[in-house]
Amino acid sequence: MEIIRDLNLMPVPAHPVVALGNFDGVHLGHRAILKAAIDRAHSASGKAYALTFDPLPAKVLAPRHAPLMLMTAEDKLEFLRGSGLDGVLVLHFDLALSRVTAHDFVRDYLLAKLHVEAVVVGHSVSFGHKRAGNAAVMVKLGREFGFETIVVGPVKVEGVEVSSSKIRELILSGDLPHAARLLGRPHFLTGKVIHGRERGRTLGFPTANLDSYTECIPPDGVYATRVVLPDGAYPSITNIGMRPTFHESARSIETHIFDFNRDIYDHTIRLEIIERVRPERKFESGEALGRQITQDLKRAREILAAAAPS
Repeated sequence: MEIIRDLNLMPVPAHPVVALGNFDGVHLGHRAILKAAIDRAHSASGKAYALTFDPLPAKVLAPRHAPLMLMTAEDKLEFLRGSGLDGVLVLHFDLALSRVTAHDFVRDYLLAKLHVEAVVVGHSVSFGHKRAGNAAVMVKLGREFGFETIVVGPVKVEGVEVSSSKIRELILSGDLPHAARLLGRPHFLTGKVIHGRERGRTLGFPTANLDSYTECIPPDGVYATRVVLPDGAYPSITNIGMRPTFHESARSIETHIFDFNRDIYDHTIRLEIIERVRPERKFESGEALGRQITQDLKRAREILAAAAPS
């Protein structure tokens, strides 16, 4: 699959179909959009592309109010790559692009550069200056410029509409199982394993400390998790928080991998967060914390045994 960042260098494909969106999380709603684009392209022996933006427009236009990203830009491209698309078109979003009207964006990008035959959007899409473009506007512009517009959605799971904002809300409230059902997979953090204070080792539970590149991190607490390495997924338990028993001042993400003794310092890993075991709390001593950890390990193993493999 091609990753194309300069549309001027892209050869004109046959019967191109473009799915437009931010695709943060590549959740079940996004996958429905991508599938519609792929099916439409295949029906005409054409090629299907996702067109997305980097950085997220809100990061440029309102950085203080921008949402926490569900996945890194690299992870998003990896998941899009696995969807069956022929390519991903990544437009660099800046203030100049933000001033392009919906009409001009369709004319100058989708038509002049890509020669689209069809455009696929979600029902809640927004594009163009001041987000003036929406699904209805895209349908109207399709009629004006002569391309087909396919509007997808809403997609619902257990009566709940799937959206990045809803998934973000669930993760930040600690409801990881519900978030996973909307994502179609567990939420995960990507980051590098760094050296910490090695508190866990002194208690008999050595941990890998994660420097997360993923922004959307669940609330403080203990979680049943899986560490994904190139050779497979390993069951684990993770503490997210301030380590109040030891009066720490910095938030950390510490993972104890069950029955594991390899050195993974400086490795980039993926940490799947399956379910919250308990909130973080302060204990009267390290020994009391150690006793609680033993109980947490038992509960985490139960949760992971019951959870479907990723």
